Amino acid sequence: MKNYSELIDEEQFKQIKNYLKVDIDFEDELIKEFLDSVALILIDAIDIRKFPEDFMDEPRFHLAVKKQAKEEYEHRGLTADTMRYSLANGVDNIIHQLRVKGVVDSDNSQTQ
Repeated sequence: MKNYSELIDEEQFKQIKNYLKVDIDFEDELIKEFLDSVALILIDAIDIRKFPEDFMDEPRFHLAVKKQAKEEYEHRGLTADTMRYSLANGVDNIIHQLRVKGVVDSDNSQTQ
């Protein structure tokens, strides 16, 4: 299994950094850590039998990773007394859509 950051190309990584409003390079490894952990969190919320490779052609998944990585990047280091939502705005909707899509896809593959 490859990490999410290993599966995206340099152009996709640049787009993510642009989404995060980051134009420096010295935090690239930190951003990749956020991307990898966020991708795994989202995948486990969708279907624990899946891997990052399973979502590389799904634009909603990439958007959810960007949204949640931005949340983690911008709020890193905040203490427990700061109110934060567990998921960025809209990410939970994407998770639900991809869960249902997985159920529908697996239902369709069983009937064919």
